[in-house]
Amino acid sequence: KKSAEALGDTSLYEKKKFKKEDEETGEEMEVWDYDWDAITKAVKTFVDDYNAVVEQAGNSETKGVLRNAALMTGITEKTGNLLSKAGITIGRGNKLEFDEEALKKTTAGVSGIELDNISTLKILFTGHNSFADKIAQKADSISRAASNAAATVKATYTKNGNYSDTLSKLFESTIDKKVGDKIKDKDKDKDQDKVQDKDKD
Repeated sequence: KKSAEALGDTSLYEKKKFKKEDEETGEEMEVWDYDWDAITKAVKTFVDDYNAVVEQAGNSETKGVLRNAALMTGITEKTGNLLSKAGITIGRGNKLEFDEEALKKTTAGVSGIELDNISTLKILFTGHNSFADKIAQKADSISRAASNAAATVKATYTKNGNYSDTLSKLFESTIDKKVGDKIKDKDKDKDQDKVQDKDKD
């Protein structure tokens, strides 16, 4: 499964029976708990794929890709507080950073009941209109823009030509906020070129 889709699998957040050794007695016992290894792996894969697309999006030469990328990054920024509760933060260059221990950390809730981050992950990655669902919609727009551009110019839409491969690993993707400024810069460069051409005439 793609990384975001894997996190959308509700069975990932169900408690399972494990055999665990008692630290004091050394005896083996059965306990019910979440499969934190599987959850951690799924989150890390998502973050790695996200960051790969963020980096490669900076090489995009297609306005449609850049525009939708900026919108997608905006969604991620608005969800920053909730993401941080699951150990995911937005770092330098708008790439995601993942703290495994923060994901597994519990907090004291009402009446001293311990709260884990499973409910946060469910809100983020499962169901309609979740963070993952919104990312998927924008990612689809990016894919269409990239495909249209490639068909038009009969060339790759990134400088290194492998953006589409990474894109498919996510939902179909996620992107960097800085791309919005790149659109303005490119338009400005074109306007300056036109002025210079007129002066030469």
